Amino acid sequence: MDLDLEILKKHEEWNESYYFNFHDKNNDLTAFMRIGNKVNKNEKSMFFFLMTPHVVAGIKMETPCNDKPLNIAGLDYEEIGSGKWRLRYDGSIFDPRAAVPTEFKVKMDIAWEALNPVMDYVDCVDEKQTEMSSNVASEHYEQFGKALGKIEIDGEVFEIAAMGERDLSRGVREWGSPKMWMWINSEFSHEEAFNITKLSVEGGDIDAGYFFKDSVNEPLVKSDIDLEFNNGIPSTFKMILFDKKSSKYSVRGEVIRFGMIPVDEKMILIETLSKYMWEGKEGYGIAEFLVPKP
Repeated sequence: MDLDLEILKKHEEWNESYYFNFHDKNNDLTAFMRIGNKVNKNEKSMFFFLMTPHVVAGIKMETPCNDKPLNIAGLDYEEIGSGKWRLRYDGSIFDPRAAVPTEFKVKMDIAWEALNPVMDYVDCVDEKQTEMSSNVASEHYEQFGKALGKIEIDGEVFEIAAMGERDLSRGVREWGSPKMWMWINSEFSHEEAFNITKLSVEGGDIDAGYFFKDSVNEPLVKSDIDLEFNNGIPSTFKMILFDKKSSKYSVRGEVIRFGMIPVDEKMILIETLSKYMWEGKEGYGIAEFLVPKP
C-alpha cells in the first residue's frame, strides 16, 4: 500500500528533525544536538550535549513553535551553502547524573561541511519496509562531514577539528512506536565513513544506511548486529553490514562514554561515543540506542 503523505503531514506527531554530531579526536570532545518541530502540535524541541573524559552534560527543552524553526534555547542552525551549516550554541548545560545539578556555561561556533553526497534511505528499503517505518520517519537523509570552529566550556576554549554526521528526517515521530532502534555512524577518514539504522517494529526489522568509500555511497540493506550490555547499557557490538551489491563490511564497536535522554514515559535514548575498527582502521562516531526504560 502507498503511504499518503498528505494524511501523514496532518498527523499530530508530524515532525521535522535536524540532528548533528561530531567528535574531535585531538580534544576527545563529542557534541550531539537536535532541533525538532511538530507544527501540528505547536511543539518545538531540542537537545544539546557535550561529552569529554571529564564532562557528560546537556540540556533538553520544549517550547511552542515560532517563525524560527532552527533556533531554540540558545541553539541555532544556519544553512550557509550547499552541504554547509553554521552551528551555534550559547547557554548552560547540566550533568544529569550529578547528585547536585552541575552547570557548565558553553559557547559554540562551528562550521559543518559535508564530505559525501546526501544519502536517501529510500535507496535502501522496499515498499513494505517504507510502510513499516512510517511511524518513525517517512523521509530520512544522512550525510557525514567535517566540523571546524570553537567550543568554550566555562571559559576554557577548545579549537575543534572534527568529523561527524548529520541527519534530516521528516514524518510522524512517535517515540513509543518502535520496540527498539539502533542508529550507528563512524568516520574513519574524509574518504571513508558509514551509517546504519536498524529499526525494530511489530512487523519486523528495517535496515538502512550507507558505506561511503571510493567516492560512492553504497546503500546498506541488511545488518547483523551482535550487541553486548553492561548494567543495561550497550558496551560492545559486532556488525556485519551488507550493501546492495552483496559486499560485506565487518565492523567492531566499543562504547567509550554515553549520555541518556528520556524521550517519553516508556523509552530512553542512549547516545554513545563509540570507537570502531574496520579492516585495521580506527574510527569514531555516535552509536544511538532507543530502548525501553529499565
